[in-house]
Amino acid sequence: MTEAVLEVQGVTGFLEGASGLRRVLDRVGLRVAAGRSFALLGESGSGKTFLLHSVLGLHPGSPGLVAGEARLLGIDLFQGLGPLVSWEEGPPLRIGKDERAWSRALARRLRGVLGRTVTAVPQDPISALVPFWTVGRMVERAVELGNPALGPGERRERALQWLERVHLYGVTQVARRYPHELSGGMAQRVALALALAPSPRLLAADEPTTGLDATLRVRMIDLLAEAAESSGATLFLITHDTEAARLLARDVAVLLEGRVVEQGPARVVLDRNGAPKHPYTGYLLESERRLLGQGPEGAPPPGDGGPVIQGAPCGPPAEQSCSFAVLCPRAAAACGREVPGLQRVGEEHWIACGRAQR
Repeated sequence: MTEAVLEVQGVTGFLEGASGLRRVLDRVGLRVAAGRSFALLGESGSGKTFLLHSVLGLHPGSPGLVAGEARLLGIDLFQGLGPLVSWEEGPPLRIGKDERAWSRALARRLRGVLGRTVTAVPQDPISALVPFWTVGRMVERAVELGNPALGPGERRERALQWLERVHLYGVTQVARRYPHELSGGMAQRVALALALAPSPRLLAADEPTTGLDATLRVRMIDLLAEAAESSGATLFLITHDTEAARLLARDVAVLLEGRVVEQGPARVVLDRNGAPKHPYTGYLLESERRLLGQGPEGAPPPGDGGPVIQGAPCGPPAEQSCSFAVLCPRAAAACGREVPGLQRVGEEHWIACGRAQR
C-alpha cells in the first residue's frame, strides 16, 4: 500500500453556536496517499475547511476537534491529547477543552513541517501575503524555508523562476510589488508560488476556484494540475466545484453535514453514468450538468436553477439519522433512525447509503 501523507480516522469536531454546540465533523475518516491527488468535495458549511484548519493547527473555532486520530507525514498529531477534553452528555451536551494546551502541543508537533513540507493556498490569497513585504521577498523567504543552504543570489533566482512557473509575466517587476498592487488573479498566482517554493510533499488548496471568473477559474485548474505534476507534491483539494475535483483529483471523498457519504476513485465517484452513487452525489453531478446546459430535454436552462430536491431543509441532521434523509427522494423510515456506515460497492469505492443507485 502506498504511503499516506495524511490519514484521519474517527475525527469529530464541534463549534459553539447561538443555540449551543453544533457538530461540524462526525467520525470522519479519509486517507491521502502519496502521489495521488485527493479532493474533499462538498457544499459550503459541510466541514471541509474546518477539517483542514484543524489538522494544520489553525484554530477553527471553539471547541474545535475533540476526538479522533490524525497522522500528517507520519506525525501522530493528536496522540496523548485526549485528557485535555471532557464530555458531559447532557442534554444539553457540554464539552470542556483546554484549548491553549491543545494548540501548544499541536504547534510543537507541526514545527518544521508547516511552510516547508506541508503548505497551503488559502481561500483568500491576500491573507497569505505579508502586506509590508514585496512579492520577491516573500517568495525568496519561502524558497529559503525549503532550501536553507541556498545563498541570497540563488534564492532570488529561484523566486523569479517560481513566479514564471505560475505564469506571471514581467516577473522582475512583479517581484518589486506589494500585495495591494496586485490584481485578484495575480494574488492567487503569487499565493500558489509561495506554496510551491519550499518544495512541499503535501500541497493543500482551499477552494482555489472560488470567486474567479470563468477564464481565471480554468487557468487556476490548469496551474494546479501543472504544479502538482511538476513539483511532485501531493495535492489535497478542498472544493465544492465538481468539475475541478474531476479534473485535478485521482481520489475523492464527498462530505455532507460533517460526514463522508461517498469515497473512491474520482473517475468512478464523479462519473455521471453507471457507477452506484449516493443520492447526494447524484444531485451534485446533476446540478453541474444543468448548470453547463447539458441536462436532459426539458431541463431548465443555465441560470434557472438545478434539480429540485424534494423535502424541507431543517438544519443539521439528527445525530442518529442519515445526513440526507429529510431531502432524499428514496429515503425509507430506517433512514431517519440510523446513521448508515460506509459500505463497499466497488473496487476502493464506498458509499454510506443502503439505497444507493445500482
